[in-house]
Amino acid sequence: MLVEVCVSSILSIQNAAAGGADRIELCAALEVGGLTPSWGFIKEAVALEVLPIHCLIRPRQGHFTYSKSECNIIEQDIVRAKKIGCAGVVVGALTSDFTLDLEVLRTWKRLAGEMKITFHRAFDVIPNPEVALRQLIDLGFDCVLTSGQQEKALDGIENLKRWNAEFGSQINIMPGSGVGVSNVERFKEAGFTSLHLSGGKDGTPLSIPKGVNQELSFLHQSIRESDTETLRLVVQGFKSS
Repeated sequence: MLVEVCVSSILSIQNAAAGGADRIELCAALEVGGLTPSWGFIKEAVALEVLPIHCLIRPRQGHFTYSKSECNIIEQDIVRAKKIGCAGVVVGALTSDFTLDLEVLRTWKRLAGEMKITFHRAFDVIPNPEVALRQLIDLGFDCVLTSGQQEKALDGIENLKRWNAEFGSQINIMPGSGVGVSNVERFKEAGFTSLHLSGGKDGTPLSIPKGVNQELSFLHQSIRESDTETLRLVVQGFKSS
């Protein structure tokens, strides 16, 4: 049983470890679905040596059909993530008709080498997911992070259960999106062996001193951190016998 926590800070990694999580998906900009984190952040995360780090490789927000120059960036990022010591990478690429970009993915799998490789939620917009799962298995992917092609994984649980029954022995079907304390037992009862969540809550805002222009919007952006107690409850609910 594996609980993966999506984080965008060092504190969240520490909180995830304290809550009993098993591995980290390291990201920046979670508010847009996650982007490739900075190299300084990746190095610090790996250096903590508290949980395996799986690094999201996504150079920009938006769709998952990449130009040649964007593919070059992704390839360099995969190689650097491996050199820094990441245990895995999380990637996804589609053609303009929203099918897997097999040529690009084959290259990325080769560059990843011995690292684990996960296909991310770009999977949730593929018109024929069963065909895509067979292709990802043939490519040698280890895991698919998916909400069952719905906004939230609980809404897509019937799709997830069907894919897990048919393909779960060959590739890890990892439910993600909206997973939390209130529904973790639904995924356990459905037979999944892994889950993905952030378990986040807003941090305490700084006190703004007098003389600072409080109308500046960036001063009021919330900082979300993975919450140790939330994750402890999720892990307990998922792994308890």
